[in-house]
Amino acid sequence: MEYYSSLDASQLDSERPTLFEIISSNQLEALLSPSLRYILVHYASKYPRYLLKINNRFDEINLFFRGFIEWYFLKYWQGSFTENFYGLKRVNQTPLSQGDYNSNKLTSVVPSMVEERRQLTTLQILVSIFEVTGVAYLSEKMNYSYEVWYTKYVTNQLNTHESNTREENFKIQLKRKFVQIYPYLQSAYRLGNFVTILLYLSGSTKSPTLLTYLFRMNYSRLNQYDYSKNDSSVAELNPKTPLNEIAPPTGFEWLLRFANTNIWGPALNLIKFILGTFFPGAIFTLKFLEWWNNSDFSSKLAKNQGNVLDFTLPPPSTLTAALSASRKVVQEKKKKGRKPYVSGKECPLCKKELSNPAIIETGYVFDYSCIYNYLEKSHIIVSKKAESKKKELNEKDYSDDDEEEQQDEEAEEVTKIDINKGGRCPITGKKLLGCRWNAIREEWDIEGIRRLIF
Repeated sequence: MEYYSSLDASQLDSERPTLFEIISSNQLEALLSPSLRYILVHYASKYPRYLLKINNRFDEINLFFRGFIEWYFLKYWQGSFTENFYGLKRVNQTPLSQGDYNSNKLTSVVPSMVEERRQLTTLQILVSIFEVTGVAYLSEKMNYSYEVWYTKYVTNQLNTHESNTREENFKIQLKRKFVQIYPYLQSAYRLGNFVTILLYLSGSTKSPTLLTYLFRMNYSRLNQYDYSKNDSSVAELNPKTPLNEIAPPTGFEWLLRFANTNIWGPALNLIKFILGTFFPGAIFTLKFLEWWNNSDFSSKLAKNQGNVLDFTLPPPSTLTAALSASRKVVQEKKKKGRKPYVSGKECPLCKKELSNPAIIETGYVFDYSCIYNYLEKSHIIVSKKAESKKKELNEKDYSDDDEEEQQDEEAEEVTKIDINKGGRCPITGKKLLGCRWNAIREEWDIEGIRRLIF
């Protein structure tokens, strides 16, 4: 699987991978869980009956399966899944890795002797699994807990009280200690990783992370010994009959052979095929989609196929000179007639000093009684203003019959205007969501007025 790497391993040091390969491996590893979560959320929205519970426990399920996958690759390939994707592996520190010997020549002469001594121990495998899966899981959970408890800590909600039980006060004290200590622990861990990276760049060590440095693990490249070992491991999994067996097999032995030949053998081969071929292909697809979305090649290809317009759309036709001139005149009249409102210590409605200030949805402050009474009778006030404006505009004389018909029409219009234009801000004229017309009681239900306390 090292062929997926973009670097030529033959031209590089086999015992010291470049830092860019390790960083690329870590970045690819960080993409796996969010990608799986995105796919699961997408299908859980379509089939919530089957996938909603899995989605709610995604972190734990992902930790279990990722742990199994990482154990498989660390057990047989000496590296994590993404490290194996880039042709890397982890080895145990030996005297051969300190630079006094040419490990490349020794590996080429006696590969089995060198590689068997560099295999990871059980503790190192467990630490590697924890570094790949456990650190990400714990950091996500602890970051979430810190965000929740920090807000309570700042607002003095994490204080012990005499009314609480002893266990509750103990839990509160633990939460307070966690909020106080966690940022320092996180900074110390990041600082340790940063120092080990600097040591790795300077050539002082072959361990690029803090945990690999503490547990004496180095990074290396996969060689021919690793591939030959894993090719022969398939044959070693199959049971071998002893040569000196004379008696016929018992029924239990026959069942074991049948299960190993027809059940366990094909199942193990399928698992190895999925882990060794399907998952790398999925990772390659993920990297290809990432490149496709970040590059300009997709847009160029769409233009060549004619799916994208190569020209800019023409602007809409401009208004005629008469319409534009009339709009300018209307806007100038509005600007001259209206003056910008400047807030102060006085109520905009009664022009008196605010005694009981209250704020509405638009952000303006009024006296509580003034704004409540205004909104309660806003439909009457607006209708009166509309009638006064119409009387000023109408300068012609009408006959008595025409006046009666006009009054009837105006009365119908006023009833319509009352409902549509009532319940608005007296300054901006915007509709208030907290004011709703009750058709049964024929009055306004007023909500959303909040009193201010200074």
